[in-house]
Amino acid sequence: MTFLPLVANLTTAAAAAPARSRFALALRRPREAQARILARILRANEQSQYGTKHDFASIRDAREFAERVPLTDYDTLSPWIERAARGEEGVLTGSPIRFMEPTGGSSGMLKLVPYTTELLAEFSAATMPWLCDLVSRRPAIAFGRAYWSITPPARVAARTDGGIPIGMGDDADYFPAPLRALLRRSLAVPGMVSTAPDVATCRYLTLLALLAAPDLSFISVWSPSFLTLLADALDEHFDSLLHDLAYGTIGARVPTRLALRVVAELPPNPPLARALRRRFGRSAPRDLGEIWRGLTLISCWTDASAGRALGGLRERFPKVEIQGKGLLATEGVVSIPMLGRGFPVAAVASHYLEFLDPRDGRSFGAHEVEIGGTYEVALTTGGGLYRYRLRDLVRVEGRLHRAPQLSFVGRADRASDIAGEKLTQPLVEHALGMAARAAGVDARFAMLAPAWTPTPHYRLYVEAPAAQAHGLAIALDRELLGAHHYALCRSLGQLGPVEGVSVREGERSYERACADRGQRAGAVKPPALESTPGWDRWFEHGDSR
Repeated sequence: MTFLPLVANLTTAAAAAPARSRFALALRRPREAQARILARILRANEQSQYGTKHDFASIRDAREFAERVPLTDYDTLSPWIERAARGEEGVLTGSPIRFMEPTGGSSGMLKLVPYTTELLAEFSAATMPWLCDLVSRRPAIAFGRAYWSITPPARVAARTDGGIPIGMGDDADYFPAPLRALLRRSLAVPGMVSTAPDVATCRYLTLLALLAAPDLSFISVWSPSFLTLLADALDEHFDSLLHDLAYGTIGARVPTRLALRVVAELPPNPPLARALRRRFGRSAPRDLGEIWRGLTLISCWTDASAGRALGGLRERFPKVEIQGKGLLATEGVVSIPMLGRGFPVAAVASHYLEFLDPRDGRSFGAHEVEIGGTYEVALTTGGGLYRYRLRDLVRVEGRLHRAPQLSFVGRADRASDIAGEKLTQPLVEHALGMAARAAGVDARFAMLAPAWTPTPHYRLYVEAPAAQAHGLAIALDRELLGAHHYALCRSLGQLGPVEGVSVREGERSYERACADRGQRAGAVKPPALESTPGWDRWFEHGDSR
């Protein structure tokens, strides 16, 4: 271990202390904190074209804001965003756009989210208290390097027609400028790795960097399946990776310029390679914590459908603590986790949050929501998103001081209705969990999707032997019959029973399909329900047992 990561981590934690204090105050007075954030956003952008149209200058409080400014989504804001992307100034915000971050919607359409200095500061208002909490409650994290997977792998540098960069420079850009250089010193994987020409090469270079970091103490990824797929690649290339670690070579096809930069950043380390070879031979251990013995915590999605992938993650890291990531989207932060607090807490010091009643669309502030209630989240941010519907559903599980603690329930817009059955993500997620217990099936991957032939029905793609896939499908169909509209459609013959399909490498196949539709590899979360058909072509069928 070198002292550089320790110095960088402790300095970062110390610099984060004021943000943590502001967040702690906001938790006790969320109404006042949210009012200040809304006022700041309105005043900063009242001269923008969007602010002028909706008369931001005369809006005095949250009630007037909700009355005068309509709820939006990407479709309604896209004409404004497209104008900004072409280089027109002052469209959505008073300050210039620094870059646009790509993200994919449930339809697969690529979206570009504008980022300003103010929006990055709002992200910092959430991430800095979280980091401070991690280091103060898990001090061992400070003694090693971290792996952050935020930017998409195999990223290609691009600009909009107006010359605005697409994608942030590297993962450290989420944090305040004075700390970025320090944070880069504590990262195990150089940012340049994300510029590899494809996902497989990016994974190989990532693993090479991680093997060169025996002091790895913290991992932050989006989906747990991203890490299990990375572990699969380690199994496949372990022998080659140890050779490269020993001799300073790269056993993957990498552009020369990138290869030279990687080799310069990751010099050969024969003693470390020999030590790993002595301990593990030519194959990686099943418990990857044996390679990184100082690995203290993994941060990833754990709610809703992501929870099914946790079994595979825990199998590869059985002794490492896993912390749910809260609800953090490309557009903004809804909640952040705090160790020992049960559920993530609303990010009341970052953006202006609204909680919409799914039944009638009424808007509530963070201080007004009821414990046990389910709400759809809308954000107003310094990046130019106003009353923006994330289409994420959250349930209020409790309060930390006066701020709500939230769990992610599912997507409000991933409903499937091919015959009037009205299946939703939360409904299928719950039914699938009940069915798995009833059938005694513990599948790493299970996803329901509509099929039109030979009659309309649903296919359940399961990473399990055919007999188990069939049994789980029968149990799921039985559970879904408890839903009125599904039972009616089945009784009328409008829907056939759920069909179980055994597949191999479900997570990898789903990731490949989503990447083909424009979503980011590594930020893909396999759902319990997909509303579109045609998934057979993406999945390899499993065995026939």
